[in-house]
Amino acid sequence: MQRYFPRAVLLAASLLSCSILHAAAPAERDRVVDEVLARIKDEYVHPDRYPAIEANVRRHQRQGAYTAAPADEEFARLLTGHLQEITHDKHMSIRYQPNVRALRPTANASTAAKREQERRENYGLRKVEILPGNVGYLEIHHFHDDADLVEASYAAAMAFLAHTDALIIDLRANRGGGEAMLLLASYFFDRERALMELRYRGRPPMQASTRATVAGPRYLGKPVYVLTSNRTFSAGEAFSYSMRSLKRATLVGATTRGGGNPVTLQPLRDNYLLSVPIGESVSPVDGGGWEGKGVTPDLEVEDGRTLEVAHRQALERLRETARDEGQRASLAGQIEALGKS
Repeated sequence: MQRYFPRAVLLAASLLSCSILHAAAPAERDRVVDEVLARIKDEYVHPDRYPAIEANVRRHQRQGAYTAAPADEEFARLLTGHLQEITHDKHMSIRYQPNVRALRPTANASTAAKREQERRENYGLRKVEILPGNVGYLEIHHFHDDADLVEASYAAAMAFLAHTDALIIDLRANRGGGEAMLLLASYFFDRERALMELRYRGRPPMQASTRATVAGPRYLGKPVYVLTSNRTFSAGEAFSYSMRSLKRATLVGATTRGGGNPVTLQPLRDNYLLSVPIGESVSPVDGGGWEGKGVTPDLEVEDGRTLEVAHRQALERLRETARDEGQRASLAGQIEALGKS
């Protein structure tokens, strides 16, 4: 199955690194450049941009930039930079990874070591708690590619938060991911909803939708706040954009990084992993997206105060809608205490 926003950043972070810098022969680097350009020509979602991409890369190649790089890691970084100079697409990259085919027989393969690491990271689910004033808090650092694998964890988290009066979802450190994003979004709607239309090159559009059923209790009719930062990326941005466009959440924080194109990950030669954007993400609600520009929050706040501001917003909204005078007084006290902390 085609991944939804494969987490290129997370995958790269999990790749094995070589402690000794390696420098391939100039001819090998030239072959890498040739293969990178060939893959981009065949698969990049915007084929009209290919001539400019090739011209830029070939110019640097003729000037000797790639052969002069002291190590293959630096060569890959240079080439990535030159690709992004033209595309401005943060999902397009070439990364040095020794023995890439042995470690990743296919671009989407999962190894036992990687699965264990993901389990120890709790599949990106980092914190679940209840803040003063009965406001829930959920922190997710990435969305796992296999929604079925994390379904039980998400259901448990949402069951824990079910009786809160408002919810804050912290995606400030979220580096992207896959289909677990759709699973989480499913908890906030009473029926299946299309979040994004994925437009792939040479293929019919596909709908990325929430699930019709979820394992845990849905979180309906209550305020939701999503925290964003300039580190929020890819699937984290998809969740933020969708929740805002469907008027299901208020975004608090900073404009996100701006990586909206689904990608394919491909082993290249023996020591490289290539990420090529193969589609576009378009909102079925407003026809927009966040590629290259990020998702703008409803309330812009400096990073150090984002949680405090969102918490205050939630408490004030709950106080405004409270029917019981005692509850209003309690919430007023919580708001006052928040200002003193």
